[in-house]
Amino acid sequence: MSGRLIGRALYYAALVAVVAGLTHLVALLIAPSLAEHDAYARVETLGPPFKTIALPQASPTQRVFPYADPAVAAAICRYDLTDGPVRARAPLGRPGFSSLSFHSRRGVVFYALTDRAANKGRMEALIVTPEQLRKLVAHDDEDNPSDDLRIVSPTLAGFVMTRVLSQSPDDAPSAAAQAAAMTCAPEPIAEAER
Repeated sequence: MSGRLIGRALYYAALVAVVAGLTHLVALLIAPSLAEHDAYARVETLGPPFKTIALPQASPTQRVFPYADPAVAAAICRYDLTDGPVRARAPLGRPGFSSLSFHSRRGVVFYALTDRAANKGRMEALIVTPEQLRKLVAHDDEDNPSDDLRIVSPTLAGFVMTRVLSQSPDDAPSAAAQAAAMTCAPEPIAEAER
């Protein structure tokens, strides 16, 4: 009888542990969608859409984004795909690492490029919705295909972020200038078809 009681107690203890673990996992997965001060909310306070905003250099006392590296110059640009695709461009000005990342409304990175993917001295992509992509593909010329990198955004609003690494403190001003040269601007479907 006592062996049966111990087995039953172990069964219930394991059941409680599994339910507690699942509850914890669900809470972790739901928390980002309920957060009010997420990455996009921080970016939204910095400026209007389609305007490149250079982020201040990270320091031990001030960081716009958590875990920001003081050796990296960064700039952001919010976009809205309601009226059409958006073209993001980040020029390469000097040797060294640079990247362009695309973030959804929830701040989640859905695509990223590095300087190794640069073409004609810049990193460039066209951000579209699934419907805008269908329109662009329908108008593509098979004999002269588009060389645009088309990235489908999971949300209508989001932001693009560029990061440029400084090799030394002397490189910081040129890295900041390169990051601030990023652009993101609406592009009508007719122009994006070319």
